[in-house]
Amino acid sequence: MDVLTYQCPQCGAPLTFHEETQRWDCQFCHGSFDLETLKKLEADKQGDKAETEETASMKEYVCPQCGAQIVTDETTAASFCVFCQSATIFPGKLKGAFRPAKVIPFQKSKEDAEEAFRRFCSKKPLLPRDFCAPDRVEKITGVYVPFWLFDCDTEASLSASGTRITTWSDSQYHYTKTDYYQIDRAGRMRFAKIPADGSVKMDDALMDSIEPYDFSRMVDFTPAYLAGFLAERYDEGSEAVFPRVKTRVEQSAESALRGTVSGYTGFVVQQRHIEIGGQSCENVLLPVWMLMSRYKDKDYLFAMNGQTGKIVGDLPISAGRAAAWFGGIFAAVLLILFLGGLLL
Repeated sequence: MDVLTYQCPQCGAPLTFHEETQRWDCQFCHGSFDLETLKKLEADKQGDKAETEETASMKEYVCPQCGAQIVTDETTAASFCVFCQSATIFPGKLKGAFRPAKVIPFQKSKEDAEEAFRRFCSKKPLLPRDFCAPDRVEKITGVYVPFWLFDCDTEASLSASGTRITTWSDSQYHYTKTDYYQIDRAGRMRFAKIPADGSVKMDDALMDSIEPYDFSRMVDFTPAYLAGFLAERYDEGSEAVFPRVKTRVEQSAESALRGTVSGYTGFVVQQRHIEIGGQSCENVLLPVWMLMSRYKDKDYLFAMNGQTGKIVGDLPISAGRAAAWFGGIFAAVLLILFLGGLLL
């Protein structure tokens, strides 16, 4: 398989994508290049080379910069050399059906992700002190995650029972009146750009949690955006992920119909029917900053939306700090009770 790197036309050093300027910069001669220039470089390097078949799950490639071996799995489409840090792209893995239609470029830098992780940890008083050590924070990595974006039409209806309760009193009695109503709602809705990640490696709930993305900022895909980042191609097809999308559409459609009902004391859905049709989808890459950290034989995952900066993650708890924290609270409560007893 071909290996594609983006090198500075001026000095030959590797180029990396800069989130703020949306350009590709050289750290050695300080050159800066736009997308059109890199597209020309890509076309010159690719030429008319034939695409080869992949048969093994792990592949080795030679780094064009230093000659070191780069080992990737079947779905990794972009990486970097651990020796010279040269950004390396495997364009053959993103051809044909695997080629993304669109990409949202990274807007948040690695420094932004590192600072967000530190802030995230600083708000957790029971976190072990060594969990945010500099050598751990530096392992935060930018990953382009494959997503499927679905568009679809729905016809939804629901039947429900509603109640209105009125109460009043006179000099002798307290009265309660309950009125019962049959409530019917129906409508047609159009859903656009519903995301579902297409990577088996990614935790679905975690990827859902860092939404939303601003899809108006998507651009046409070109491998140049992958320079300096990891990138995955999908290994779950659109059919495999559609049940997750279907659930989201059904919940959203029912919520929209429920939103048209008001003024009732009680509301119970008796029956609903939601039909989905006219669906289409496309494969896109979305930016995520990730840190997979193993601490005391357990894995913890931190993720940040590479466009908006929204963060999610799970963190360990220090048993010693937890004991001290709860012990301090218990002592404070005892002191208050003791002082209160003396004052009484």
